[in-house]
Amino acid sequence: MRRLGLFFAVLLSVSGFTKPVTIAVSVYPVANIVKQVAGPAAAVETVIPPFANPHHFSPTPSTAVKLQSAALFFGVTPEFDGWIRKFLPEETKVVFLKGKNQPNEHIWLYPEGGKRIAKAVAEILSKTYPEKAALFQQNLKRFLNSMDETSRKLARVLAPVRGAAFIQYHPAWNSFAAAYGLRILATISNGHGKEVSPRELMNLIQKARAAHVKVVVMGLHKSSRTAQTLIREIHGRELRLDALGNPEDPGRNCYQKLLFYNAQKLAEALHD
Repeated sequence: MRRLGLFFAVLLSVSGFTKPVTIAVSVYPVANIVKQVAGPAAAVETVIPPFANPHHFSPTPSTAVKLQSAALFFGVTPEFDGWIRKFLPEETKVVFLKGKNQPNEHIWLYPEGGKRIAKAVAEILSKTYPEKAALFQQNLKRFLNSMDETSRKLARVLAPVRGAAFIQYHPAWNSFAAAYGLRILATISNGHGKEVSPRELMNLIQKARAAHVKVVVMGLHKSSRTAQTLIREIHGRELRLDALGNPEDPGRNCYQKLLFYNAQKLAEALHD
């Protein structure tokens, strides 16, 4: 009986049906990239649910329990989601994915950023679990090919509005705009709660009127009197884009779909 048990243990290991490693990730789009690269070798736990504020969210008791089994944690930056470390066991390997040449923390909101994340994840996973490196590299190749196709789709959707400008509330869309020839006229908030001053707002209103810029990009659930004042004064249009995705929405439940969703919404708004 002992030999039989050992035989099945070896068989399961060779066949790849061992228990998947638990990987914790802060936000859903990055978690989805990790899942596409890791495949069945990992159970990926998203710490911050859709619509929650990554800067202020506290994990639910059930999520905190799941984090106790995390072998790896992929975050964005210590400032953005480093607070999650206090919920992790000491032995959990913590990796922050933002590179030195990436200007802000929203590294997943454009295709090249997603590809950088995937490459970094594949490298870490391959070094940590070398016996599954071939699987990770195969999944990475598939993901990169998918991202090339996604980027081409985004370019086609945004081509008619190339050169158009918009105003953003949060400094999140700079890299996305640069990738597809769009311009950001101004940013209302610095990303840490500080908005433009009343004097700066008046200057922005005049600037937007002179440039005939009407679209103001907001987060899905962000409210701001300053932004509403701006929109009213320039007779503008509020556009809600989604930075965090939603696993329950078939139009935004994977990373590639989320990018396309935002590109379509932006193209429609800038075309009107």
